[in-house]
Amino acid sequence: MGVSTFSKGLDVTKIFGILAFLVVFSGCSSMRSVALKTAAPLFMDSMAGIEGEGSWLQFKMGTPANLTLIDGLLAVRPLDENLLAAAIKGNAGYGFGVEETLYLEDKLAEVENSVHKERALYYYTKAFNYGLKYLEANDLSLDELTKSLKTKQGIVGLLDSQLSGDMTSLESMLYMGQSLGSMVNLQRENIQMVSYLPLAKGIFDWVCDVKRDIAHGMCDIFYGSYEAGRPAMLGGNPEKGREIFEKFIKENPANWLARVSFLEHFAIPQYDEDIYLSQKKDLEKFVVLHKEQLKWSPSGDENPMFANKRLRLFQAIAVKRFEIIKKYEKDIF
Repeated sequence: MGVSTFSKGLDVTKIFGILAFLVVFSGCSSMRSVALKTAAPLFMDSMAGIEGEGSWLQFKMGTPANLTLIDGLLAVRPLDENLLAAAIKGNAGYGFGVEETLYLEDKLAEVENSVHKERALYYYTKAFNYGLKYLEANDLSLDELTKSLKTKQGIVGLLDSQLSGDMTSLESMLYMGQSLGSMVNLQRENIQMVSYLPLAKGIFDWVCDVKRDIAHGMCDIFYGSYEAGRPAMLGGNPEKGREIFEKFIKENPANWLARVSFLEHFAIPQYDEDIYLSQKKDLEKFVVLHKEQLKWSPSGDENPMFANKRLRLFQAIAVKRFEIIKKYEKDIF
């Protein structure tokens, strides 16, 4: 209990074995490509291990080198779907989990020209661009996606006709859609960017129609934020967003990130102190549990809250964000 799992995310022995193989065949690009084709699924599988990382700081420090490694491998096989999926998920996850999390403090402190906002946009842009490469590998383009919004089949029908619907394609599109939605949210003053929000939602609709429970509830977190984050005059429905969050939290108490998202996208914008205080009470208990879980205990008792090992990174990000919100609560309410 409490041992860092980051090294489990990318099996070091396997990775160095792959790199050694590539070095041996460095004089033959075709052989490098063949080697990577065989090894590429390991990089997508490794992302599941990273989800088990319970230390936000370890995730922050360790992830960039792995993303750079995947960038290098994609230079050899630019349209490899497994490598692209890993790059999309990795950059989107780092943009959200680290840079946008740090930007939250800048936002609440009303810091102008936040470097963390710019870095978040950088990682989201990388994830989105790799998403476009994934579409290219499947004979699709951004232009076709955009045009499909005005057709009867819509984005859902277009993606149904072109993508397999396996986990690689679902996760690739999920994190591509998340990256686009986050870029829109961070640049609401840019009308051209805001016009792409229906595209982000369309991508989520396709993914969530196929597998609603993908990525530990990202569908419900997105839809709750989508409704709560827009006023009624702009087509939003804050009360519907509240209902989505409350239902999901009740059914998934271990997903602390949903609780923090509920605060960010509903309680804070609506100045609803009652919801904040009710969630704060539970989140403060979770922070204590989280910190205890990071240290080994001779009792070896496993709290049911940590039964799903792959939720640990979500929980770590939630703890970091909640601590930031709590720091500024007197300024918010």
